[in-house]
Amino acid sequence: MNKPYLTEEEQFKDILNNEEIQRIKDPELRKIRQKYWDLAHKAFLDEAGIPDWKLNDVVESIHAQEQDEIAKYRQKKGV
Repeated sequence: MNKPYLTEEEQFKDILNNEEIQRIKDPELRKIRQKYWDLAHKAFLDEAGIPDWKLNDVVESIHAQEQDEIAKYRQKKGV
């Protein structure tokens, strides 16, 4: 049984997990959210390339980029 799509408010939450991302109805927004989730996940796994003391800055930068792209999406869609 498939879970229902997220509400408009839920799909724009600050942080979503993979299951929630898959429940976003609009494929364009789902792709945006998945892209940045993947980038943050890769950053966490890159122990050799990103020192612990810098990880928070990297993740915050990824999050800021995601929020910028979501803002552009919302403006384009009139949401």
